[in-house]
Amino acid sequence: MNDLDPSALATPLALASRVLVVDPFGAQGIEGLRAVGCDAIHNTLLTAETLELAARDITPDILVVRSMRVSEAILNASERLGLVVATGSTLENIDIDAASRRGIFVAHCPGRSAAAVAELAWALILGCDRRLPDHVMAVRSGASDDDNPNESAGLAGRTLGIVGLGQVGQEIAKRGAAFGMHVVAWSRNITEERCDALGIDYCANLVNLAKLSDVVSVSVTANEESHGLLGDKFFNALHAGATIINTSLGGVVNEASLLHAVRTKGIRAGLDLHEYATSINERPILGQLMKQPGVYGTMQSGAMTTQACEAVDQEVVRIVRQWLEHGTVSGCVNRVGQSSAVTLIHIRHLNRPGVFAHIFDVLGKAGINVEEMENVICAGGEAAIARIHLNSPPTERDLASIRQTPHVFGVTVQAIRRSSNTQ
Repeated sequence: MNDLDPSALATPLALASRVLVVDPFGAQGIEGLRAVGCDAIHNTLLTAETLELAARDITPDILVVRSMRVSEAILNASERLGLVVATGSTLENIDIDAASRRGIFVAHCPGRSAAAVAELAWALILGCDRRLPDHVMAVRSGASDDDNPNESAGLAGRTLGIVGLGQVGQEIAKRGAAFGMHVVAWSRNITEERCDALGIDYCANLVNLAKLSDVVSVSVTANEESHGLLGDKFFNALHAGATIINTSLGGVVNEASLLHAVRTKGIRAGLDLHEYATSINERPILGQLMKQPGVYGTMQSGAMTTQACEAVDQEVVRIVRQWLEHGTVSGCVNRVGQSSAVTLIHIRHLNRPGVFAHIFDVLGKAGINVEEMENVICAGGEAAIARIHLNSPPTERDLASIRQTPHVFGVTVQAIRRSSNTQ
């Protein structure tokens, strides 16, 4: 009789993992989750109000959302929940602080839709320059445009200013170079050296960028720091007849300032309407803006291409697979950058059960918290090295007790040095 394969008795972690997907998600993505052994449940009928009840009933281990509001109550509803994967362009819909307090990782999929957003930005650039929506409407109405002068400035040789040189901004810049445009950029986190490496001219501030640019494309993360980033000062510096494209979330461009510039300086604008798309009638300034000649809008369509959606779905499957197989999270946004540990102890020990039980007992009785730890198994599997980060240094008595633990070879201690600019 053949020996039984031990793996046949083991239940992969993935088989015990239930994934609840509550926003639009591709069929291939769902199949991908099931292929790694997950019990994947896809329900797009849930609301922010009913999701809490569903989480309590289904008790998912992993939650996948795009724009659904994930509150603290929802995070607390499933005692098994350990990972939330966000597929949208923002994390503002997730209570990350509450997730951190409960020990739930939050991951996102940055850059997977960068090319799609850049393509939309360029559709808006071309649409504004050639007044394509107006021409389409004229053709459909049967009107003749023969008597109207060509109001297209053309793009070759013009200057494209990019606000925000992240992955989307870089994709927009590549296409600008292909159109023969001179590309300049400003970003909070970009250096002149980085711009040189990308073949882009560096702008020290937004006013200079506005003065130089014929077309400005805005693609920055929407947060408190970027709210109202482009206001009166920027639009006053922008020359008459220039074009501005905004594919960022709402709030980055001051609508009243843009409306004034459109009316007084003939500015053209292409806007991908995000968070305020459904409330345009409740925003009188935005409503007036969208009625101005030369202002064109799309509805939350930046990342809405088949390619981008499939790329995001594949990234979600990859994140989940890595989490299940290795216990690590790609794209994690709520892991502390630097713990409060002040002491690192190295413990060389035999790879035997019970070693850590005594070590943790000693540390616990001393009131010392383990901030992080790693246990590296040496070749052959006989011995290991534990690296344990502590929030306070152990006493000599504590260390002597750890050294006396069965199967411990030795213990060394070192202080953790922090750079002088650490807050």
